[in-house]
Amino acid sequence: MASGAQAENGLSPREAYVTFMQLGRAALTKEAPKKAIVYFSKARRIAPSDLPAQLSLAEAFARNDEVRRAEAFVRYLLNQPEYGKYETQYLAALAKLQTRYPFVASASFAALPSTNIKNTSSATVFDTLIGRFEIDDGGEETSGIGFDVGLQGRYRYPLADGLSFEIGAALNRIWYDDPDLRYWRGRVTTDIKQIGARGSILGGLHFDRTYYADVEGDSSDRIATGLHGQWSRSLSPQTRLRFNGIVEYRDYLDKDTLSGPYASLSSTWVKTLETGAAIVFGGAVERSKPSLGYHRYWGGTLRGGYETNITDTLRAGLSLSAAVRRYDSDFAAVDYPRRDEIFRLGFSVSDSRIKIMGGTPKLSCGYKIQNSNISLYQSTSTDCRIGWSYQF
Repeated sequence: MASGAQAENGLSPREAYVTFMQLGRAALTKEAPKKAIVYFSKARRIAPSDLPAQLSLAEAFARNDEVRRAEAFVRYLLNQPEYGKYETQYLAALAKLQTRYPFVASASFAALPSTNIKNTSSATVFDTLIGRFEIDDGGEETSGIGFDVGLQGRYRYPLADGLSFEIGAALNRIWYDDPDLRYWRGRVTTDIKQIGARGSILGGLHFDRTYYADVEGDSSDRIATGLHGQWSRSLSPQTRLRFNGIVEYRDYLDKDTLSGPYASLSSTWVKTLETGAAIVFGGAVERSKPSLGYHRYWGGTLRGGYETNITDTLRAGLSLSAAVRRYDSDFAAVDYPRRDEIFRLGFSVSDSRIKIMGGTPKLSCGYKIQNSNISLYQSTSTDCRIGWSYQF
């Protein structure tokens, strides 16, 4: 029992715990999971490290059609060092949830305002070995707003406690007023996932399809197939390290010169402070090797961020990133290869008091500067995303 727990209605902490557990189980028997959540939460406050109270609360979440919340709660417990002796029970509980609820789904919606929706060059001319050329719409950024509507689903099949086979699918529709910017994006994945008290590892295959249905003539339609993986580990109760990798072949159906292999490796280090704030540092390296030499490049990115609670419900964050790309061959009509530097300063804010179908909207904005020695690719923009996700 928790030290200093207060008795209710004259009951001792142990008597109150037993009463709440009995009331919670009775509520589940009567198909009243919301009441059960209240009772099991009170029991867990009295005895936070009690396994029956923990797993009963997860069961109540699941019975209340909050399967993702139930799994997230058990994973949270799994990552707490003080509960390490219950690792076997937590993994068995997750496998049980996946067996009973093999399919989970969600929907998402986002508004995408931007000051430069076409990513138009901020330069007006392009100087080459054969003369100076005017850039179409150069220096004439177009502001606007787009929308991203998505559906996602995942099927899980437990192979053993802590080991599962998963199939995922997602479909998004991105819409702008300009038909050339509208497209569909679909993704199918198959994964093997292993989780434990200290971390997780995932590996699998993916198939991506991007389809510009409203574009007349050559479009950026693309098919990408490849391998992906993720390794995550807790270095301490407050610190986590994650690596992500991807290797794929990108086939541009109308632009063969852009087709070719692509690979990237990224890392993220997250430290959670006692105040609830989080510090994030990360980096990535990438290699793109399309068929046309002067489009091939090596890239690198460094990024950092800080997120904290402003009030009990309001949370805000700041982020900064810098990226470079170095291309292999001399660009067309000049005698030097392309070099890009991309800088982005962003912020995000959300308030848990605002709910839309159970989801909390989040506003994220960033100011981006892309410098390039090829004036075609110089640009600036402020891009935002106002979105939320609904789990069901």
